[in-house]
Amino acid sequence: MSPSRKGARISASSRPVEPTNESSDTMTSENITRAIATTDGRVLIEQPDGTYRLAESQTDWARLDAMSETEVERLAAEDMAELGIAPDWMEHTRVIFPRPKERVTVRLDHDIVDWLKAQGRGYQTRINAILRAYVEAQKARQ
Repeated sequence: MSPSRKGARISASSRPVEPTNESSDTMTSENITRAIATTDGRVLIEQPDGTYRLAESQTDWARLDAMSETEVERLAAEDMAELGIAPDWMEHTRVIFPRPKERVTVRLDHDIVDWLKAQGRGYQTRINAILRAYVEAQKARQ
């Protein structure tokens, strides 16, 4: 089954933030990872080209089950410190709800569509990413 945003919901542990008039797709200095939790519990991670891939667990569940709660908390704190993550990172986290895309009809040359489709799945997302990169480049020139 292909990762899709259809039937998916945004999932997070912090208070949702209301959408703003600014586009949530523009580049910022913030380190933003977009993830979607599907209704069946899977997590999809947004890729740079705008497609989503299934997040793969790297957890050793048997080892984790054998640990005490105190040991788990201690190791988690050590891991976060090693990665430079503040213990209160959730207090500085905000949920960004992406705006829905607008459905449009566009006429493209056949060879352009063939090339986009030949790049793999998500050709419409790729079209959006190409157009966004062009718009951002034009904005930077002004």
